[in-house]
Amino acid sequence: MKTKFIYLTCLLLSLTFLPANAQRRKVRKQKEVVQKEDPKFEAMLDATARIVIFDSVVVDSSNYLDVIYPNQEEGRISTYYQFFKDAGDGIVYLNQMGNKCIYSKYDEDLGRKLLFQSDLLADGWTVGEPLKGIDDGSLTDFDHPYLMPDGVTLYFSACGGDGLGGYDIYRTRFDIEEGKYLRPENLGLPFNSKGDDYMFVIDEQNQLAYFASNRRQPQGKTCVYSFIPFETRTIAKGTPEKIRSLAHIEKISDTWGNGRERRAALSRKQVIEQRASANMINSNMDTFSFVINDNTTYTKLSDFRKAANRSRMKQLLRLKNDLRTLQFTLDKARDYYATASSRERNQLKGDVLETEQQRERVKAQIRQIEKTIRITENQ
Repeated sequence: MKTKFIYLTCLLLSLTFLPANAQRRKVRKQKEVVQKEDPKFEAMLDATARIVIFDSVVVDSSNYLDVIYPNQEEGRISTYYQFFKDAGDGIVYLNQMGNKCIYSKYDEDLGRKLLFQSDLLADGWTVGEPLKGIDDGSLTDFDHPYLMPDGVTLYFSACGGDGLGGYDIYRTRFDIEEGKYLRPENLGLPFNSKGDDYMFVIDEQNQLAYFASNRRQPQGKTCVYSFIPFETRTIAKGTPEKIRSLAHIEKISDTWGNGRERRAALSRKQVIEQRASANMINSNMDTFSFVINDNTTYTKLSDFRKAANRSRMKQLLRLKNDLRTLQFTLDKARDYYATASSRERNQLKGDVLETEQQRERVKAQIRQIEKTIRITENQ
């Protein structure tokens, strides 16, 4: 062990005292390799946008829409299957009036996904027409549309073109005089990466925005970033190393500044999340499945014979929603723990332990209420 330590020490000293020219040649060679490996990234680097990413959460890729909260008064998003009740794996945007939708669907003739627009008439939705102007042949697999309340600015994702790899996020505007969309522009850094980046959503009223990315994520996982939208794009400033780090979103804390904007944004988002949670509970009141016995399953509150059990079921649904929230909080804390400092980890340990204990108490309450409901309904 001592011999190995002496060897490593000598090796480090020999590297330290390399001639200055040799060290500079080595650095230049490394930079040349980076530029050669990813010239598109290097070309975008100087235009990296300065944004405040106030929150991020990693979820299963199939559930990323659950943690994006568009303002319902500005537009809604859902999957193609949920919206049309038909086979398809694209995303649908529905405008605030509920009479126009933009959606992604696979085109059999072209062998790729395109964006279509459909209007709601008295007898239902019209046959979708491809959006004009955005398909110049350089981009493929259009998806994840989101139209701003101005009815002009459209965000979407696509592959190919000047993208960095996988899906990149693009923006275009509708030219009313020409009756078509202008040529799309790549949003650049830090919104895009060599991974898949998509579902760019802005809530203008609450000054919140989101986009999803699988950069640096394991298979099947997606990170949803929450940031403060900007009216005018501001270029990030700092050393080349800092700008490169911001472009890669290596640490969202590097974007926080003094933290005031972040704290205010987190408060606004918390209100939105609580509202969404309340809506989910109300929705679950109308659509649930509760097994009473091998032959009976209740799906609505009026199925319960006893008034007390109708109240217990409402409490049960709230507790199950609390359990989902607690699990979400735990998952988020554990993700953060992996990259936290020693001081932050010490603080997190107590919070994680307390949340785990609370989760177990909620689970015990759920089991007891379920047992009570089944016993009394079967009497």
